[in-house]
Amino acid sequence: MVDHLVRCRYDSGWLPDSSGDWVRSLFSPYSYLRVQSPVTALMGPQYRRSRTRLEIDLTWACNLRCHNCNRSCSQVPSVERIELEQIRRFVDESVASAQSWEQIRLLGGEPTLHPELDEILAVLLTWRSEHSPATRIELTSNGYGPRVARVIQGLPTGVVVNNTRKSSRSQSFRSFNIAPLDRAEYTFADYRNGCRVIQVSGIGLTPYGWYPCPIAGGIDRVMGFDLGLKRMPEHEDDMLDQLRTFCPLCGHFKRLFEFPLGEPRQSGVWLRAYTRYRQSPPALTRY
Repeated sequence: MVDHLVRCRYDSGWLPDSSGDWVRSLFSPYSYLRVQSPVTALMGPQYRRSRTRLEIDLTWACNLRCHNCNRSCSQVPSVERIELEQIRRFVDESVASAQSWEQIRLLGGEPTLHPELDEILAVLLTWRSEHSPATRIELTSNGYGPRVARVIQGLPTGVVVNNTRKSSRSQSFRSFNIAPLDRAEYTFADYRNGCRVIQVSGIGLTPYGWYPCPIAGGIDRVMGFDLGLKRMPEHEDDMLDQLRTFCPLCGHFKRLFEFPLGEPRQSGVWLRAYTRYRQSPPALTRY
């Protein structure tokens, strides 16, 4: 059975925790000014991507498909998924580089829908026991429906479950699909600043490689830039080129307050991207 069950309503892309302190600071005038190019030139980027936290998007299949999903599971559904051999490759890279992860978080989509979930967890748990016993392995699930519930109940000891217990597609998500690129107030933003996600959630790994955060990987599968690194980034690599590409498209970058959305909203760059995807999904090279 699962090692620990976390019941959380804040893994929605809106609030990562129940504390309002960082929310007040994030949406302050200072936060907005801090990401403007002249200020960044003086102070450097506000956030740096994590070296010890990792989120792996196992699949973009989802049984709920919430509005404004920051992996676009509702906007452009997909059954794309990471393969077991890619997880083994990740483990090999971690061992070869003596990488000791503080946390490995498994997401989606809905990760319990991955057909090789048991085998993936076995590989990760074996790696942890042999190489990094302090690593927290966490699986984030929407907790929706009897099938998902059965998988959660059968997970092995040592896996922490973050069950967000969603019950409908309408969630209080941030405006992921309102791109800063489409907002005049971010004309002079320096996107190397990233956002809190790159530190708190950590680096991302998808079927198509490594990204400075997992949301960037979800953006890439829609936009088709094919920028996922095919090997673990070097420790000194802040992945600033990727931030410059993906952050202008990501609503999480925005610093000015916006009320969370329950219904779908998309700015022009996303409307066009989803139209292109539905006509012909981009083909990315795999990790």
